[in-house]
Amino acid sequence: MNELLTIARKEFFQAITNKGVLIAAFIFAVWFPVFTTLGILAGISGDPGTALAGHLASISVMLAIFMGYLFSSDAFFREKKDGTILTLLCAPVSLRQIWEGKVLGVATAAYGMTLLSVLITVAVAFAFSPVGITLPWLLLVHLVLILPIYAAASAGIIGSAQLYLGMRENQFLGMGFVFLFIFLIFGLQAFISPEGGVTIQNELFFFVLGFVLLLLGRRWAGRLSKERIVRTIA
Repeated sequence: MNELLTIARKEFFQAITNKGVLIAAFIFAVWFPVFTTLGILAGISGDPGTALAGHLASISVMLAIFMGYLFSSDAFFREKKDGTILTLLCAPVSLRQIWEGKVLGVATAAYGMTLLSVLITVAVAFAFSPVGITLPWLLLVHLVLILPIYAAASAGIIGSAQLYLGMRENQFLGMGFVFLFIFLIFGLQAFISPEGGVTIQNELFFFVLGFVLLLLGRRWAGRLSKERIVRTIA
């Protein structure tokens, strides 16, 4: 447990001190949700609180996934590219502990950035809405329970893939994720109508899917070997 937390702390502090990644994450965290939220509020005809909650429920999941990808790319691929992962592989810790520690540290940073984005979006919505907004309590459950699962699932799957794939294949992984992210945007918008708000059924769906994705990433990491990672560095 101590080794896992040590790795997690290292990854977390590296994530929040990487200016390039932080700037990219902050720009996306502010620009994308704020402008889409203003568009939602301008076009609704029903309760603005319900519409805002439904919009935040879908867009925050996308943000958590994107932030998990952004921070995990720096944590996994950077160390593999620089060769510093070799030092960690020689440490007296299992590969599973390395993966779990990295995912925990990366997911914490990704979750924090996602929450910051949601808070900024809510503040802007409250400031520009012509009427009062009351958000449902279920949105708080979504923010506290669902988002960290998706941040960890995204970091875990991307991290496992980057450790498993070779350097050339990792270059295509980023492009593939961009297309997947675009597909996810349209898919979630079709699945969750903003005017429908946040529902227990949707939250259960998000929870089950996120938990399955997290287990998938962990299972993939369990199939990795240190020899495989070393062979794919060259």
